[in-house]
Amino acid sequence: MSELELELRELRIEWPETPDLAGTVQERLATAPVRRRSWLARPAWQLAVAATALIIAVVMAIPPARAAVLDWLGFSSVRITREEPQPSSFGQALSLGAPVTLDQARRRAGFTVLVPEAVGEPDAVFLHEHPTMGPRVDMLYREREGLPASSNTGAGLLITQFRAVASPLIQKSVGSGATVEQLEVDGDPAFFISGAPHGFAYYNEERDQSNFEEQRLAGNTLLVDRSDGILLRIEGEISRERAVEIAESVD
Repeated sequence: MSELELELRELRIEWPETPDLAGTVQERLATAPVRRRSWLARPAWQLAVAATALIIAVVMAIPPARAAVLDWLGFSSVRITREEPQPSSFGQALSLGAPVTLDQARRRAGFTVLVPEAVGEPDAVFLHEHPTMGPRVDMLYREREGLPASSNTGAGLLITQFRAVASPLIQKSVGSGATVEQLEVDGDPAFFISGAPHGFAYYNEERDQSNFEEQRLAGNTLLVDRSDGILLRIEGEISRERAVEIAESVD
């Protein structure tokens, strides 16, 4: 122990009695009126920071001024660009159409593209401009809990939307190897197809055109002829109950 430390330990200081600070503060808080501080009453440094931030925001919003500021700061090589989200590359080997973002599909489809709340936004979106049947939007989902992977594609779910109905042709186009169950989803006619791989035919009333397509995913398929004129197709290795749950959550 140093000599200084010994001397400090030997000091005897008579401190005055400590006042009841907590009680005094509590009493004043209970009686003092609450004052709202305006911006003008704030410390000068806070006002300066706020003003500086506003000036920077305005300057950076103007391209010539932004370039001058970046050059002055030594960042003349920095370029600020704003780009839209890019389409996902997931599932492009399935040849579903042109990969797009969900926003792009909604702008270009010509009808309201809906997303099922039960599975959320898709991992990839594709837009196909059929020459006679019109636009078709395919939403692809990766494998996850409740959406097992297809043995053919590795995808967990495929949801397709386009202007058409399946009811006039479904029974004749599926084939003898598959089972077709007729039901309703939110009051709309629907068909659940299971069993052997199959295709199905559909009809576009606006264009007076029909078409036949083979199934894209190995697994079960739910077709819903929605009252808004959109055919909703849900395909995957899922049960009828799960497919109906997904269809009912489309919004």
